[in-house]
Amino acid sequence: MDSRTAKVSRWLAKIFGDQQVPFYEVNPWTMDVLFRLMEQNETRDRDAMQLIEDVEQKTVEYKSDADYMQDFIMESVGLSTTCFSNNGSSCLKNLVNSSLALDLKDTSQSSFVLAINDLTSDRTAAENRSQTVVIRDLSKKLTEAISMEKSLEKDLLETDGNLITAKAKAECKKQNANFFRKKMNEWSQLSQTLENDLKQVGFDESLDHQSLVELSERLENVKKEVESLNVKLKSYLDLTPNFYSAKVKIEETKLELNKVDRLLSEKMDDLRCGSPEVNLLN
Repeated sequence: MDSRTAKVSRWLAKIFGDQQVPFYEVNPWTMDVLFRLMEQNETRDRDAMQLIEDVEQKTVEYKSDADYMQDFIMESVGLSTTCFSNNGSSCLKNLVNSSLALDLKDTSQSSFVLAINDLTSDRTAAENRSQTVVIRDLSKKLTEAISMEKSLEKDLLETDGNLITAKAKAECKKQNANFFRKKMNEWSQLSQTLENDLKQVGFDESLDHQSLVELSERLENVKKEVESLNVKLKSYLDLTPNFYSAKVKIEETKLELNKVDRLLSEKMDDLRCGSPEVNLLN
């Protein structure tokens, strides 16, 4: 067993006293940890012993000072601490505590007056510093409040300007809406009046603008068919005469021409019949 292990064993035996030392594994890491704990514990014990010795020494010194003060009081005043009443002992104790609190050299009245004046001056200075800090904070907050107020006033002016503009636009839109609504009513009444007039004159819906456009387109198609038939007929006329075939073709062509003429006449009649209503609409 090396010296570190022996020291640790003696230290553990001293710590646990009559109790059995708990089992622990002996290895380099465990010994290192326990040895460091032992050193720290011994250092703490030495510090505690020094503190105890210091307290005991000061106790002896304070007792000596107390005996000296008691002898001094007995010789100077002829009084003993045991002869004071409870009120007197309390006043003496308060006087001592006040002297210690004020850190006085003696208990004379001038020492108390000077100490109280210094304490009052320190209190006044502390109050002044506190007031200065409060005033500085209030000034900072006031500056921020003024800046915020100016910013709010600016925003309020901008908002008022935007509100006026928005109201003007809304009023314009309202007037336009009223104008369009009025025009729509007028156009609706005019449309209803025109429809009634057309019904009174016997207007045929088949002859409205769209129907006339369709009839015009159909008429153009018929004209194109007639031109095609005329070209075809001309080609037949250029052929060598064949009495029977020519007669058949002529009859067929006549029938087609009659059909086209009849259709063209109907369309023209429709257009002539529809012209008064068209003029009426215009």
